[in-house]
Amino acid sequence: MGKSRNKKYKPARPRPTGLPSVAETVREGAAEGNGTEPALGIVEKLQSASAEERECACTTLAGLVLQEASLPALLESRLVRTLGPLLLDQSEAVREGAAGVLRNMTVGGGHDLCDHMVSEDVMTPLVALLRQVTGQLTDSQPMDTQAGARHAGSAAQDREPMWRILLQAVHLLWNLCESTSTAVCIFNRESLLPTLLLCLRQWDRNLPLAMAGAQCLQTVTEDNAEVLQQISADSLKLLEGLLMGEGGESADNTLLRTTVAGCIFNLKSLLRAGSQSEALQAVVRVLARTLEHNVATAMTRLAGMLGTQQTNNNAAADQMNGETDGHGRPLTPELQQLPQETRALQDQVMTLLSAQQAALEIVANMCLPDDDSDEEWEDMDSSDTSDEVTMCDVTEEGGAPLMTPLCLSAETHTALISHNLPKKVLERTVVPEACDSLALSTHGQPVLKRLLTVQRRALLCLRNMLAVLDGEGMDSAGLVEVGNHLMVLFGASGDQEFQEAVTGAIRSLLQRMAAVQVTQPLSREQLCVLCDLGRQSPCPSVRANVVNAAGSMGSVLAKQPESVEKLTLIGTFLTEVCSKDTVLWVVAEALDAIFDVFGDGQQVDTVAANIGLVARLKQISPVFKSRVHKERRSLGEHFPVVDNARVNLNRFIRYKEGC
Repeated sequence: MGKSRNKKYKPARPRPTGLPSVAETVREGAAEGNGTEPALGIVEKLQSASAEERECACTTLAGLVLQEASLPALLESRLVRTLGPLLLDQSEAVREGAAGVLRNMTVGGGHDLCDHMVSEDVMTPLVALLRQVTGQLTDSQPMDTQAGARHAGSAAQDREPMWRILLQAVHLLWNLCESTSTAVCIFNRESLLPTLLLCLRQWDRNLPLAMAGAQCLQTVTEDNAEVLQQISADSLKLLEGLLMGEGGESADNTLLRTTVAGCIFNLKSLLRAGSQSEALQAVVRVLARTLEHNVATAMTRLAGMLGTQQTNNNAAADQMNGETDGHGRPLTPELQQLPQETRALQDQVMTLLSAQQAALEIVANMCLPDDDSDEEWEDMDSSDTSDEVTMCDVTEEGGAPLMTPLCLSAETHTALISHNLPKKVLERTVVPEACDSLALSTHGQPVLKRLLTVQRRALLCLRNMLAVLDGEGMDSAGLVEVGNHLMVLFGASGDQEFQEAVTGAIRSLLQRMAAVQVTQPLSREQLCVLCDLGRQSPCPSVRANVVNAAGSMGSVLAKQPESVEKLTLIGTFLTEVCSKDTVLWVVAEALDAIFDVFGDGQQVDTVAANIGLVARLKQISPVFKSRVHKERRSLGEHFPVVDNARVNLNRFIRYKEGC
């Protein structure tokens, strides 16, 4: 028989700060049935006369606000109103700690909490802090200073806390501006642009600060004509230099140039007409290089390190003071458990995935025609980059039209195809083999979540590309290959947003196949899988995508001989949706698909008779019209589709009865 060990009990660790740790506060709250009293006690410490106690309270709260169970009680205690004045506290450590707590709140609470924080007037002390710090650092020769690094001379060392405060404050500003337009309006009114430019100038010595400044700048320059008036020629030169700079192949530099490219796109109207073409080519080249990064290899290494890592999941770090991992994420107790080498690799993977996500978003927007301008640019959001960016001219091929038939500029089309962007985007939808191993580790979950976001963006990008691009990989054989790949992705994740992205791409693919007359878009088995998803998905957008995809496929099959079996499957599926779906606008989409598929032709008439289409539509008609009457005020943007189906339903029935 085996021996049993007596459990060792360790004495309680001393509290140097005199305050409970985050883990202790959570445990006390759980033991008492709620976490209100311990949390409120810490909030009271923020108003202590002792700077040390205020600092320690910020230290504890920075971790506590990331605990979902504790946040409501903290908000009820008017935590934002209490923390705001501490941004201007006489103690630099308190200012940094207060900014860290507020920043963590924007991360953990999402857009709604950001709105609440702005309504609680957090922007007033934040603006004052940013002006104060910017003025002090600008007047003290900031070009050779880096937050958190030791430099020769007492003056440089004295400025270190100010750079750390600035980093926390800019991250807070970015999160607020990302979530609410009110914060952007305040940014414009208070002319905070010099603060962000100061951050960007530190790119070679303080990369995290430069990234925070670039990310905030990208947010505030999007569709913001007022801030464009504050951009000088020197500011544009700074951004162009960062885009073209030699930062190496590191993940951080890649993400920085990605974000700067997004800024340059937002500022495209300020560029000289002759340089816009070159800028487009540079950005596309950077996007291609970023998407080429082999994140799967790094993920495999990370999975191996996490698999062999012996961590005590119950031993959370005692305290947390708003520190970050240097890559925009709060340094949580879970991250603190990891060895430095493992954490560094995880940071690298997360940063590369963020860069690829940004690149995919830009390409997706580039494939949307810009109706407001005749320039060669298309809408771009955040962009991605690589270390070597050179300008290259694109010449028009003989006889090529200036615009493709789908209204994408010929220059943009050529740039995307010449850098093989369709293939690179499709590769980003592949599920790496390391995912199963990462799923077994709690530390692997954030990586998988970020990867899923990248895959969704890739599918969205692919959807937009299919609508506007032609050339290599976009012929009939290439489209069928893309379709086979997309059908495999159905089982990759049960996430509703992922399913919506997959079905959206398939919808666009089948529409493109219909346009180029691919005779057999999907096999019978693939069609059955698609229709089953349309029946079972709880997401209306997924069901609508499947309905439209089935309609596009049916329109092609209606013109092909010996397609009765597949047309019967499509007709049966669409009529089931019309009869059973609980969302009115999805029913309207299904009716429109029926009108398109079964409009004309001897083959479709035969199928319609076999499934009793007209009789079923007669049963559906009064119910549908009644639902339209009851729900019309709540339909919003879907009303035109629903009303169009209502008008055409009886017309279609009469038409088919007369055939």
